[in-house]
Amino acid sequence: MKIFFILISTALMTYPSGCEKDGRDNSMKTVLREPAVAGSFYPGKSDELMKMLEELFSEAEEKDIKGKILGIISPHAGYPYSGLTAAKGYKQLEGKHFETVIIVGPSHRTSFNASSVYREGGWKTPLGIVYIDEEIANKLIAEDKTIDYYPQAHTLEHSLEVQIPFLQVVLKNFKIVPIIIGDQNPKICEKLADAIVKVCKDKNILLIASTDLYHGYSYDECYSSDSLVLKTIGKFDINGFKKLYTTKENVGCGAGPTYTVLRAAKAMGATNCILCDHTTSGDVTGEKEGYIVGYSSFIITAEKKNDEEILSDKERLFLLDIARKSIEASVNGESIPEFKPITERLKEPRGLFVTLTKNGMLRGCIGYIQAIKPIYAAVSEMAVSAALKDPRFPPVSSKEVSQLSIEISVLTPLEKIDNPEVISVGRDGIFIKKGLYSGLLLPQVATEYGWDREKFIEETCHKAGLPSNAYKDPETEIFIFQALIFNEEELR
Repeated sequence: MKIFFILISTALMTYPSGCEKDGRDNSMKTVLREPAVAGSFYPGKSDELMKMLEELFSEAEEKDIKGKILGIISPHAGYPYSGLTAAKGYKQLEGKHFETVIIVGPSHRTSFNASSVYREGGWKTPLGIVYIDEEIANKLIAEDKTIDYYPQAHTLEHSLEVQIPFLQVVLKNFKIVPIIIGDQNPKICEKLADAIVKVCKDKNILLIASTDLYHGYSYDECYSSDSLVLKTIGKFDINGFKKLYTTKENVGCGAGPTYTVLRAAKAMGATNCILCDHTTSGDVTGEKEGYIVGYSSFIITAEKKNDEEILSDKERLFLLDIARKSIEASVNGESIPEFKPITERLKEPRGLFVTLTKNGMLRGCIGYIQAIKPIYAAVSEMAVSAALKDPRFPPVSSKEVSQLSIEISVLTPLEKIDNPEVISVGRDGIFIKKGLYSGLLLPQVATEYGWDREKFIEETCHKAGLPSNAYKDPETEIFIFQALIFNEEELR
């Protein structure tokens, strides 16, 4: 049974709190921004707002999105006009988790030559309060003189506010960083994008660009203008979009925020922009004469690399050789050889596990859940630990080394989820944490035992020392990951 292992150091992992449990001292009064457009852009009563959102989401379909979602481009008109288009984008976030959502929108009421980051307190909507990620907000402000806090820019602005109720429906336990761009000059946008990347590159964030498209008095011209935008963004042509919005009028009121988010997302690994919906106010109302506005929603994703892109066969064989030589040296009381990585990729930190079996039975399994050390160094250390330090087994003897089979599982970063239904048996591994209890099962476990999703989750709860239904407890955190799994028998 090669499915169990121990975590070497839980102190190596930290999990930031979300917006519902943000560790605030309840005796301290929180500064709240009151909603400015509730009752006009969307219903001002919670029950009416929730009913409208439920109806919009019921009409939105879940797309087969490949890769990790990094961002959204979403419209910001009144919900009767652009709400369905927005919902078709936000629908793709169901079951996902993000610690912080950075929302970037244009200023419709205040002119200023900078970007304004709302830096403290919380934002209130009829559905409740979402708190500001004050750490990220203040770090962004400190990055550049073109980034500051202008309270008047946020007081009556709707472009960010209308996004939040959608988020409150599809996400749980998140914070926000609302940003208004006053001057959409590309240099201002680039400064902000670069700051976002520097401050947030290693964080679990979602980027949102808030924008409507064409504004004018021609239905045909709206479709002509919007088609250029859709084509350019759909190709993920960031430089092309920059040229488009700086040389052509009426591309979109939030073209600058869109450019900012596209630029930041690309630097964070984004590779694709997927169109979820496009429509116009004329299509929604049936009135194609008079003032027309275009609306669209996109999902920005990063493609998941296939196994060959993660590690080549040559690299895998090298790592398996490291594992075996490290075990041989350690069990014989010799110094472990100094290994030199054969590629730059093997210097990258990754979480991984080394599993040892003997005659098909587990003989040791230990690893790092998170990316603590370079791959080649982590393999050496975990191989030795699996052989000598797994408390469930006696240390491997020198006579046993030749009988051992070695398997390495290289993990993707942990992704927190709010909906267990997104777990795919055979693809995902599970890590469950509640308080001081935690447990992990690798992706191959469910396949080897023929478990379905529910059984897999319950067994992970047991591994953590928790009741089988502990995953239903709101205080239980659920994470998924994938793994590149390889062994000596497959490669030799």
